[in-house]
Amino acid sequence: MLVYSRINAIIPSKDGREKVRVNKGLVADVPKWAAATAYFKALVADGKLVMTTKATADKDAQKAEDAADNPVDTDKKAADGA
Repeated sequence: MLVYSRINAIIPSKDGREKVRVNKGLVADVPKWAAATAYFKALVADGKLVMTTKATADKDAQKAEDAADNPVDTDKKAADGA
């Protein structure tokens, strides 16, 4: 399951033997056992983790890449609008 994380978090397994780290501002693949924990469910309910699909994540990544390739020249826009 893919999630977008708005915070840095470590999700421990119920028995404490495993953990998954999610980093702020990134999409992470979270195993099913992690998604079944109460902590994960609380993070989703609080909006700190957002579940997403691969298609959505790919689309967002492409938009960010396109924006980086074509930066907006704010000085030119200001000159044209003035």
